[in-house]
Amino acid sequence: MSVHASGSTRHGPRPGQQALVALLLVTALAAPAWSWAVITAPADARQSVALFAGTAGIALCAAVAVAAHQAAVARAARDHGTRADTTAETLERETAHLVDRILPALAEGVREGVPAREVLARHPQPSHAWLHRLAHAVGAELDAVEARAAHDRARRADLEDQVADLDRSGLALMVTRVREDRLGAAEALQGELPPVDDALARLRRHVLEELLASARRSAAAMEAASASGARVQAHLTALLARLRELQDRYGDAPGIFGDLLDIDHGVSRTGRLADGFVILAGGRSGRRWTRPIVMESILRGAMGRISAYRRVRLHNTSTAAIAGYAAEGVMQALAELMDNAANFSAHGTEVHVYVQEEDTGLTITVEDGGLGMRVRERRLAESLVTHPRDLSTLRGTRMGLAIVGRLADKYGLSVSFRPSAHGGVGVVVLVPPHLVTDSRPAPAGPGAARHSGRHPRHTGQRPRDAEDAVHGPAVDADPAAPARLASGLPRRRRGQTLAAALREEPRQLSQQPAHRPGTGDPGTRFAAFRDAGGTGGAPSGAR
Repeated sequence: MSVHASGSTRHGPRPGQQALVALLLVTALAAPAWSWAVITAPADARQSVALFAGTAGIALCAAVAVAAHQAAVARAARDHGTRADTTAETLERETAHLVDRILPALAEGVREGVPAREVLARHPQPSHAWLHRLAHAVGAELDAVEARAAHDRARRADLEDQVADLDRSGLALMVTRVREDRLGAAEALQGELPPVDDALARLRRHVLEELLASARRSAAAMEAASASGARVQAHLTALLARLRELQDRYGDAPGIFGDLLDIDHGVSRTGRLADGFVILAGGRSGRRWTRPIVMESILRGAMGRISAYRRVRLHNTSTAAIAGYAAEGVMQALAELMDNAANFSAHGTEVHVYVQEEDTGLTITVEDGGLGMRVRERRLAESLVTHPRDLSTLRGTRMGLAIVGRLADKYGLSVSFRPSAHGGVGVVVLVPPHLVTDSRPAPAGPGAARHSGRHPRHTGQRPRDAEDAVHGPAVDADPAAPARLASGLPRRRRGQTLAAALREEPRQLSQQPAHRPGTGDPGTRFAAFRDAGGTGGAPSGAR
């Protein structure tokens, strides 16, 4: 189909021209006839004949001219109608070709990225000028639309990449920087975050402002909580000191002494809860030691801070000690684990604590006889002890394992979970070697290290200094003297039952306690109170 200029082609002369030609022809024929009629007419009638013949000739010429004009007009109308019909058919056919072939081809080419000019060159063009212009206009518009769509797609893809990068690393980086240094976070993030779209930059700036505001509120709340906890710790420390004085004063009165030990135990449990609250608030424990504490004292101190202490069984033959600055943290962590083990196991079952010395440090295992943990619960527990949390990031009200996690992160402890041999859960705590010392003095002689059974650790203190640091000064034990403590309770070796100690030293039954105010050993008396069946409170704490 070829393209031609608009307008219709004229066929033959116009109706006026045809009428003029007919008029001239009739006039040319009528004039001679009129002249002949006038000449041949009699003289007296010649004027009348001329007039009549002239009138008749004029009328004939006019009639012929009108008839020729009307015939030309009719013929022109008929030709125009024929041409209109032909043009309509052609227009209809080319319109159908444009709609059915060219426009779908243009749309397909746009989707495939082919320019409209190339698509139009592959198909016959409409012969009608307007259809031709319409096809090219549609093609140009589709090219423009596709260009805008491609630009929008590229911009959307870029925005999606920026949003994905913000979600993947940007938000985490912002949170990390805000937690590390709230005041300098904005300046640090300006050089670390990549440039982004203006709208996303505004969103990111708004998020950073909200994070900073939340961090300020959280820091203020944490400081207030830590300060409040510190005041509670100070009050409990003073209360414990007063209880120690009362225990030394009324140590000879069994009823009063037992009640004081019961109150001491309740205050110790309250102190553990207060210490845990302060630790999660970013503070530190209210108790700090300057000298290493023997492992036996660490374990018994942890037992004394839980309600179900009578269910705990210690399996400890280690003479190692924990460095003074970390002793309270290890004791607090073990108390939380013992409390969890007791709370999540049946009341009639026992909680077993094993201590084993390894080359990699000191391994403490707390096992219970409960129902164990499901996979989801174990993952949550592992997350709590490996990713430290505080009061602002802790979910729920159970703080036990979160406290263990904070202490493990502070002192480098390793905490892991495994199935217990007793059917429940076993928690393994590995104390690193740099926190472990030896409570025994290094024996003299070249074979000292060999007889000790391991490499000696440097302590610089007497064997019972660490225990004195927890329980107070004790009376020196003389092998020839009766084996009785300063509090008047029978002395027994670590791991030995009271009955076995009395069988070995029957004299202890007849000896009277020599009470000296201020020199009693409350920790040992508390152990005796436990063996005698002291009362315990309700369970407290949770995993």
